[in-house]
Amino acid sequence: MNAAVDEFLAEGAGARGVNAPAPQEADPGRVLAAAVNAHREGRLEEARHVYEALLAARPQDAGVLHWLATLHLQAGRLRLALHLYDQCVCVQPEHAEAHSNRGNTLRCMRRPLEAVEAFDRALELRPGYAEAWSNCGIALQDLERWEEAVRCYDHALELKPDYANAWKNRGVALRILGRLEEALRCHDRVVELQPEDAAAHNYRGNALHRLRRLEDAVQSYDRAVALQPGYAEAWYNRSISLRELKRVDDAIESCDRAIALQPEHADAQWNKAELLILKGDYLQGWPLFEWRWRSMRYSKAARDFDTRIWLGAEDIAGKTVLINPDGGFGDTLHFCRYAPLLAERGARVILEVQPGLVTLLSESFPGLEVIANGQRLPAFDCYCPMMSLPAAMATPLNEVPASLPYLHIPPAHRARWAGLLGHSRRPRIGLVWSGSTEHSNDLRRSMAATLLEPLLTLDAEFHSLQKVIRDSDRAALSAGRIKTWEPELEDFADTAALTAEMDLVISVDTSVAHLAGALGKPVWVLLPYVPDMRWLAEESHSHWYPSKMRLFRQDASRQWPQVVARVLEELRLRFGGPAPAC
Repeated sequence: MNAAVDEFLAEGAGARGVNAPAPQEADPGRVLAAAVNAHREGRLEEARHVYEALLAARPQDAGVLHWLATLHLQAGRLRLALHLYDQCVCVQPEHAEAHSNRGNTLRCMRRPLEAVEAFDRALELRPGYAEAWSNCGIALQDLERWEEAVRCYDHALELKPDYANAWKNRGVALRILGRLEEALRCHDRVVELQPEDAAAHNYRGNALHRLRRLEDAVQSYDRAVALQPGYAEAWYNRSISLRELKRVDDAIESCDRAIALQPEHADAQWNKAELLILKGDYLQGWPLFEWRWRSMRYSKAARDFDTRIWLGAEDIAGKTVLINPDGGFGDTLHFCRYAPLLAERGARVILEVQPGLVTLLSESFPGLEVIANGQRLPAFDCYCPMMSLPAAMATPLNEVPASLPYLHIPPAHRARWAGLLGHSRRPRIGLVWSGSTEHSNDLRRSMAATLLEPLLTLDAEFHSLQKVIRDSDRAALSAGRIKTWEPELEDFADTAALTAEMDLVISVDTSVAHLAGALGKPVWVLLPYVPDMRWLAEESHSHWYPSKMRLFRQDASRQWPQVVARVLEELRLRFGGPAPAC
């Protein structure tokens, strides 16, 4: 039942314990009261028959219209409920409860803007109607008008300080707004009011997770599933916090609990896929990774092609196969290595990539048709998204295609950048400390440029390989110890040619790390405590870029300085340099 309807049924007037006499034999008021009593006690068919009999005799009775509409709303018959509420407010325009429940119906019909208008009308009639304030807040959340929603919950709580649902939804809105401590206080209040409410513990866990209080979050989820073992969403959320604690096996088990309860839970399936890949179980993990397309978080990236997807099940000899991007630049640079393997199977391959990669990949794969994303596509028989290639090719971890280099720089670009840099007597080190701000894990995978300052004590040339430098990093670069090349880096062919002039690349987990590896350049990658799935959980090298790539990982402190200190030690061993200051 809709929570708002539950509340209305719980608080409305009506006789209890009275059998419903036939409408023609008793006062209509007593009959309606008995029907409402049956309604509240869950005898819905009995109540419906009486409401309908009363309505047949009194078709303009607003009270009967309202109760019958509420019964249909409770049963999920939304169109019929809305029709009856419309009749009710037509007969009695000042019926605040009918306007409010009409808003609830419109929300259930996914018409939130009209729902807000209905709640507004209810509140004009009854400004002290706490439930209408709260439900208006929920409709505003549906519209992603989070600040307005919070104000509605504030009004509801001024009127009804112990209103648990308003506290709960206020906490959700505040979490979305990033006001995490306030959100947590809201959920703590709900837990005080309703300690046996599993959802309250789940939402509290969500706020704690965002606050990076991961152990506490797991405890909240544990309480939620203890209260409600069939709570699939809490099991899934628990798996996310366990993953962030790098308790990989426990996280997989939690995903399995969610999936057992709700086999179509796309996010749980997707998270399990990434956890399996993180463990190195490629043969199970990559096929399961296809669940990403059914997740609300990823489905927007899906392409609406008329042709079928190819996932390795059929012969592609003589077929035209489109490989299309479904991630960032780094994902394309990483997985484009599979494209020639499809050609070896006899396919004609069209490689669609981001515009900034066309020049580089055209040079690297002369036998393929490379086309910029957004351009008109030629005809093709089937397609495979870039990050579906490991599943389609069914490669276990120890057999991933890792012949290096597989990217090649256009000669003109190479000559231009060799001329720009000239000869140097000192080692050249390329630095990348941040990636795209739009990346979902940017806060943890990127660092401030100032954190690299210990490396600058070495007698070496340092070059920024970043196309984009954040304003917050400008001051750290003003001393000129790191040479920047922003205007000159027109596309990835330029970045590749600049990278080729380096003796070593040191990069956080972003596209240049893949670029350097694919070019066969030595590259040291700085990873957060919980890395992207492709780097595995503990390895110091990469199966994708063997012999060329080293992985430097944060420890459980999740701090970058300890990573930079280890890198500095290794640089001194490699290139020499002054002893560390005492």
